[in-house]
Formats: sequence, structure tokens, C-alpha cells
Amino acid sequence: MSYLRNSLALLLLAAGCFCAGAQERDTVAHENLKNSVITEQMDKPMVLNRQGISGEVNMGKIAAIPSIMGNSDPIRFVRLLPSIQLSTEMEGGLYMQGSESSMTLVSQQGVPMYGMSHLLGLFSVFNTPHYKGIQYATTSGQEPRLAGLIDIQLKDTIARKFTGDLSLGLLSAQGTLGIPLGRKSSLNVSARRTFINTIYGGMLKYMDFPLRYGFTDANITWQWRPTKRDHIWVDVFGSLDQGGLGAGLIENMEANWYNGLGALHWNHYFSDATLKQKVYFSTYGNEAKVKAFGALGEMPSYIRDYGYKGSLEWNDWRFGAHFSYYQIQPQNPKAEGHFSDHSNKGNEPLQNAMEGILSAEYRRNLGYWFQVHAGVGLNWFMGAENIQFFGVTPEVGITADWQEGGKMEFRYELKRQNLFQVGLTNLGLPSEFWVAAGPIQAPQWSHNFSLSYNWKSPNGVYVLSSELFYRQLHNQLEYVGNLLDVYTGKYSLASSVATGWGRAFGANIMFQKQKGRLTGWISYAFSRSLRTFDNGRNLGEHPSAHDRPHELDIVATYDFGRFDVGGTFILASGAPYTPPISVYTMGDRPVCEYAPFNSGRLRYYSRLDLSANWYFRKGPKGKSGINVSVYNVLGKVNDLGLGMHTSDDKKSYAFRTFGFQLRFLPSIAVFHTF
Repeated sequence: MSYLRNSLALLLLAAGCFCAGAQERDTVAHENLKNSVITEQMDKPMVLNRQGISGEVNMGKIAAIPSIMGNSDPIRFVRLLPSIQLSTEMEGGLYMQGSESSMTLVSQQGVPMYGMSHLLGLFSVFNTPHYKGIQYATTSGQEPRLAGLIDIQLKDTIARKFTGDLSLGLLSAQGTLGIPLGRKSSLNVSARRTFINTIYGGMLKYMDFPLRYGFTDANITWQWRPTKRDHIWVDVFGSLDQGGLGAGLIENMEANWYNGLGALHWNHYFSDATLKQKVYFSTYGNEAKVKAFGALGEMPSYIRDYGYKGSLEWNDWRFGAHFSYYQIQPQNPKAEGHFSDHSNKGNEPLQNAMEGILSAEYRRNLGYWFQVHAGVGLNWFMGAENIQFFGVTPEVGITADWQEGGKMEFRYELKRQNLFQVGLTNLGLPSEFWVAAGPIQAPQWSHNFSLSYNWKSPNGVYVLSSELFYRQLHNQLEYVGNLLDVYTGKYSLASSVATGWGRAFGANIMFQKQKGRLTGWISYAFSRSLRTFDNGRNLGEHPSAHDRPHELDIVATYDFGRFDVGGTFILASGAPYTPPISVYTMGDRPVCEYAPFNSGRLRYYSRLDLSANWYFRKGPKGKSGINVSVYNVLGKVNDLGLGMHTSDDKKSYAFRTFGFQLRFLPSIAVFHTF
């Protein structure tokens, strides 16, 4: 295997009208109810928060939300939820309630994925028509992650006729086909290809320099129901990104990076229990070549996960088992040329690791008003150099459901995570990599506390969701190396990371209008994400790289019948950064002195996106029309970071903020479903 190398509705909303959503219920055992299932899905709103800021997204109802390529994107959609902090154009992660992106499990039907965004974070790797919905939660349960989960769920109904969802726009072409293979089996096939540089090649820039980029992704899912009690499906996914950049001190960069997975799922339904099992392979990796400072460097890395997951749900009990074997190549820089006297030959060894988890959970109703649940997991991990770690992960919660008075839940968890993700940037570039717990750092763990409240108006039109949270994080890893280390031969993984602990706390609130022609929500998130280090120049408590204390999100759609319009508005605090005190040259090398870690903060971030869908045909058998979307309608250039700029003669250096130079991005696409 080659591992895949090669905005009107907003104004109305602001005047005082506010949507929530829901997702189609699981239809695995109801293949004869296809028409009623479709009706039910279309009658339900986009988002349904079941417990605090956790719930489901109906994938079929998010098309009115502004998109980039004429296709709705599930990851861009969930970033509008109050539990997810702002991820800008140059960030590819999902930062949930003050946690690192890697602390949130992103999965496809329960199979973990180790990269979910293409370059710049503008596009996710998920081809929306291929999926049924999204489950999202601020807790990952007994999964080995400190924060929450985003699970993209596959369609679970057998196609009875040939169906399709096709789209052609200025930025991409996409197609999804449902192919019946008899009474008990069907095939879903999706593919997408971008041609960004064909139209926007002269506009897409990073630090005033042109960016060359494109990607391809594809999904194949085969479903089979041999009996009424069995559901078997095979799922294969792959994506490949290819990019290039010349920017300032980076004379040229060429990079290929990939995602991929393959999985076999089997669900068996007993009369009073459900057994779910899957075996899978999941991978992410990159190959980047960079020419800078007169030297040529390579920074390859990858992670491969071979795993099994099983769960048994029986009455009030749920039992789980999970095993993974990992092959991890941490960033392994190689450099030669200008500083060849200190050349880096790539000395980071391959890490082999294994992880096993056994878990049990019990739920019980205590009278009419209360429910309690308790669970525990036993976690074993053998990391790099065969160092072993053991731990338990208890959890407990109590829910008070006062019906029309709302529902409140208190929850405590002790969480453990044995994988870290670090790197030169968090900009969606192929420079982040995974590391297993071992001699460099013991597994990270956290105490998680939350208090949530949900209320729904008697007529079901308005919904209020809220959550308070506090997390105490231990054994945190922060990347403190820089590109110069690679080219001077001074790079080593152990010396490029700082260790410490952290805390995250805040509040999320979301007010939705979920019925009527006008639907949408207003949400506000306050959160702090702080880290404390005990080594190097980073002594003391500092904001994390993704600490954004305030964020306001407004989402609205209006259905006129023949056409619909949608808009989103985001206003958020700027990200922290480490300001330089001085920069000078020593010989031909730049030398920088910095203020305390992340002691500066960029200007506030704001963005308005608008879209409209005009339908030639719209009905239960399909729809055809045109989508027009405009990203960043106001043309605001938001700060993305601080960059080093060099004079034309490369004899002097200076730092200044830079932004995403594509001030607004219009797109138009023709779509047809049948």
C-alpha cells in the first residue's frame, strides 16, 4: 500500500428572531421506512443540543449555510457552535472549550482520523453528500481524548434506486452516487477535485506571496444487510493535498500530505442488546521540502493506526473494548546546503506503540426527575522504547429533568490521552506531527468538570443551551522549536518541546429559533486556555496559542420557497503571539530576542459570509439549482500572525503582522440531485 501519497437573513435575526436542529434518528433496523425517514429528516431543524452544548447535526439541512466551494462543509459548520473556538483561515484544527485540537476526537463512523482539514482550514476532508449527520459532544466518553468528539456518520439506509448529488463550481467539482446492488446491498461513491489556482491563482496569497494548491478526496462505502439483525459495511476514504509556496525567508516549499482510512463494520441486533464491532486502518502523513536560508530541508512525518473497536449495549449497561497498534514517525528533519557544517541527517526514530482500553458504563433512572450514570475505563499504553503506562478513567454524572422547566446535568471525568500533536505552526500546513507518550513525556491527563442546562419553549420554537466548564490539564507538551533549528543542525525533538500543565475554563450559551421560515441562532462563548511551563524562557503561566477569550457567532437562514438565503457573522478576540524585542544578524544568520511567551495579542477577528440557493427544481425526488456564496463579504483583512520579513538584499530583518490576503472569496456552483 502506498498510503495515498501520490448575508438579508442576518438583519432579520438581529432584529429579534432566533434555529436549532436535529438529525434523523438511527434507521439501521428500519429499511422499509425510507420515505417516512426522508420526511422526518426534512421536517427537523439543523441542530439539536441534547445535553448542554452537545447533540446532533442534520447534514441534509446545512446547505443554506454559506460555503466556500458551493458545497456545505460539516467541519466549517460545527465551528459555528459555541463549544468550538474560532479557527481562522490559516488554522485547520478544532479547539473545543480551551483544549488543543488533538484533544478532540474527529472520527468517521467511530474510526479515528488524524487530519480533518485541507490546507488553510478552509476546506475539510469530508464530502458532505456522502454522510447522514454529525454527532458532537464536549466529552469523548471513554475514548482516549481529553476533550470532546466530532463523529461524521455514514448513511445507513440501503439505496433502492440510483441516486446522485452533483455540483460544479469555480473552485471544485464534486459528485456522489448511490448505487443499488440488489435488495440487501448498495454502494455509495463520492469524489471531489479542486482547481483553485485556475481561477484564484493570482489572489491566493500567504504573506504577500503566491500560494499554489489543490486537493483530491474520495469515499467508497459498501453496505450489506444479510439478515434483519445484521448490518455490515465496508468504508474506504482517501485524500491527497499538493501545495507550493515561496514566502520571504522561505524561498520555496513543495508539500504533499494525505489522509486515509479503511474499515470493516458489523452491527448485530439482539432482541435486547446491540453489538457493534469494527476493524480499521487510519493514517495521516506529509512530505514537505523547504528551501530557506540557502539550504534544502525535508520534514517528513506520519502516523498509522491499526485498530479494533467493539461495544455491547444491553439494557442500562454499555461495555466497550478498544485496541490500537500505532506506527508513528515524528517530524524527522533533514537539511543540507548553506549550513552543511551543521547538517541535520534526520535522527528521530520510528515509534511503535500499543494501546488497550476496557470500559463499562451504567445508567439508571431515579424516579421521574433524575438520572445517574457512572463509568470506568482501564487504560494500558506501551509507548516509545517499550515504556508502559496504566491508568483508570472514572466518570460520573447526574441529570435533573424538570420537563418544561428544563434539564440540568453535572458531570465529572478523569481523562487520559497517550498521543500528542505538536509542530512548527498550527496553520493547517503540513508541519504538525504526532508523538507517542514515552521517554519525552508521560501521558497527558485531566480533571474535567461541567454543569449544563437546556430549555425548550412549550411550542418548540425557541431553545436555550448552556454549559459551564473547568479542566485541569496535566503533562502538557508545547512545541518551542523553530525553523532555524532545522537548518543549523541543532534540531532534536526532546529539545524542541516544553512540558507543563494547564487549565481551561469558561461558559458557552446558545439561543436558537428552530421553526419557521427564519431559523438560526446567536451564541456566545467565553473561554480561557492557559498553560504553565517549568523550563526555558517560558516559565510561568501564559495563554495557549489558541486562547481567544470572547467569541460571538450569529447564524441565520430564511426559506422563501423557490430560493433560500443564509448568513453567518463571527466576532472574536485575536489570537495571542510572542512579540519580538529585537532582531539582528550574526554573520548571515538572523538572531531574535523575544518578550514573554504569548504576551501579545492580535487585533479582533470579524467576518461576514452570505449565500443564496435558487432552485430550478425542488421536491422529494431531488433538486437542482445554483448556489452563490461570498466569503468575507466586508473584505476585512484579519490578522493571522506575526511574520519575519527580509529586505531585498536579505541583510536586514523585521517583524510585522500579516493577514489572509484574499479579502473576499466569491463562488458559484450548479448543483443537481436525484
